[in-house]
Amino acid sequence: MAGKIVAVFNQKGGCGKTTSTMQLAGTFGSRGYRTHVTDMDRQNTATLWGFQASDEHPFPATVLSMAPLKEGFLDKMSGIIQKHDLIFIDCPPALDSLVPWAALLACDLALIPVIPVMDNVWASKQAEELVFLARDARKKRGEKGDGPKAAYLVNMLRRGKVFESCLETLRNKAKLPILKNSISMRNVFPESQLYGCVVKAFGKSEGANEIDRLADEISDLLGLNAIGRKAA
Repeated sequence: MAGKIVAVFNQKGGCGKTTSTMQLAGTFGSRGYRTHVTDMDRQNTATLWGFQASDEHPFPATVLSMAPLKEGFLDKMSGIIQKHDLIFIDCPPALDSLVPWAALLACDLALIPVIPVMDNVWASKQAEELVFLARDARKKRGEKGDGPKAAYLVNMLRRGKVFESCLETLRNKAKLPILKNSISMRNVFPESQLYGCVVKAFGKSEGANEIDRLADEISDLLGLNAIGRKAA
């Protein structure tokens, strides 16, 4: 059975695409899903994150840089898709790259991380438009359904009137759904990069609970149920 593909993309750099990708991929991996991260960003942040892990405690998902292949990376992924339950594609930040477009033509779910500040909200509209173009393109080539599914993921959420106002603007103007669960601004998330792990590796915390709830919501969207899952 072919794995489910999740494309994580947005116009903006620094909106948390790699953090979202690695925290989710590692969480699903620790739950027993055969999980793969395809690192398509030339900065190779996801790959470097995985390399930080120790031999005794490897990162709980396979991480592979395929950025040099650019939009042709999908031609090399057939074996990966067949051998894994979940494939997360960490896309580069610029939509002038053809990588996000290629990912949208193949994925089951597109996640658009967005920080609740206005430059992120403005830029996210371009990512939203690309989703609708990809849906039209997939229909024209004869695919059934409305796919790919797509949703905003609110990231680096903080308290304050500015953030609340920007989030309200996103809610009012978004043509795509916004995930119920979000990722807050917490020190434990960058600490995960330092040690090559996911937040739950540090034990119970509200950050770990956030990622678990988010993974549960995404699992429901993908219809994963209990495929390949172990006890967390």
